[in-house]
Amino acid sequence: MSWYYAESGQQRGPVNQGELENLVRAGAIGNETLVWREGMADWQPYGQVKEAAPADSAAPQRVGDIVCWQCGKMFAHDEAIRIGDAWVCATCKPIYVQRLREGAALPGAMEYAGFWIRFGAKFVDGIILRLVGTVVGMATGATLTGTSESARSVVALISYGLGMVIDIAYRTIFVGAFGATPGKMAAKVKIVNADGSKVSYLKAFARAMAEYISLLTVLIGYIMAAFDNEKRALHDRICGTRVVRNR
Repeated sequence: MSWYYAESGQQRGPVNQGELENLVRAGAIGNETLVWREGMADWQPYGQVKEAAPADSAAPQRVGDIVCWQCGKMFAHDEAIRIGDAWVCATCKPIYVQRLREGAALPGAMEYAGFWIRFGAKFVDGIILRLVGTVVGMATGATLTGTSESARSVVALISYGLGMVIDIAYRTIFVGAFGATPGKMAAKVKIVNADGSKVSYLKAFARAMAEYISLLTVLIGYIMAAFDNEKRALHDRICGTRVVRNR
């Protein structure tokens, strides 16, 4: 039975059951790593399918076997070298080193999105929300026509509250479903947990709420991303999230 797994946004494999288990022991595959085999409807985190994974008796394992990050094959320790957190065989070493020279990230590493690319993504989201707000404002203006002063105040307050609901729903739904708002998608960045796993709808909602704290700090919560070693804004620190490049 052949398995495929995702590494840094790219498909790897096929590997058999024994090789898959060696990849897990080597740290190349974690519980949040997406895997797929024939018969599965869609890619799923390894943690959800490992109990159901059948054993592959055709792939005997040897004590000390490790897996090459580049080709996915098993080798003894004396047949491979370690580069950073990765093990590569002698054949794959030149290819792997060349990938690193070309700017490829080390296995398991995340490339954090900087302040300005996040600013650009936020700017795009702001334009989208402003357009939605304009429609809401026009509808509110039509409602206010011919009403008393007190009624106008109530409708204006409802309109403001509706704008907040739309803003929170916008970020919660898009981040929960896709890991990024349309602005972040355009900037090719996404929001993930500290271990690189997908953010849940609940955490997306909590992050959307926490972002108001960054706003209330006279934007200092946002500016923190320019100086943090993991490019975290205040709301990222509160919720344990990271914004990373989505290559």
